[in-house]
Amino acid sequence: MNHAAFAEDALIVQRINKKPRGKQSIMWTTTFIDINGQCKEQKMVFGNNYPDSDMKGKPKGIKKMLEERKLWKTELNLDCKKCKKKKDLGRIDCCLKKIMASQPDFVSQKSTIVELIKGAAKKYAKNYCDYTLTGLQKIVLQALELIDIIIIRKMG
Repeated sequence: MNHAAFAEDALIVQRINKKPRGKQSIMWTTTFIDINGQCKEQKMVFGNNYPDSDMKGKPKGIKKMLEERKLWKTELNLDCKKCKKKKDLGRIDCCLKKIMASQPDFVSQKSTIVELIKGAAKKYAKNYCDYTLTGLQKIVLQALELIDIIIIRKMG
């Protein structure tokens, strides 16, 4: 996966440190379903009311993010040898990055080009489509033609 093809503030696990210090992306606010089935908003930066004033507006780190989701496991490393070697065998709880990467909001993260195409198609369809199957098939091709080829090549 080419992580450069994602927005700067996208939900990409490889851009998160274990702790809040160091270089890491400031990701957008997301939502998740907690252990009680409730939809919760999660800010990926420390808020203005955080006790440590040096941390206000700084990225939280994966530990804090998982603690807020009640998924933190003290015994796990940030990532494991099998994940680093791309031999994860479908596991979802072998390391902290794998736990976070398996969360629906991270799984559903789309690349910039996909978001761009999706947005252009929706906008165009809203304005010009009669929402029949034939109309939708026609409109998708027309919407794709609206995207500048230079943008597509930059994101590819």
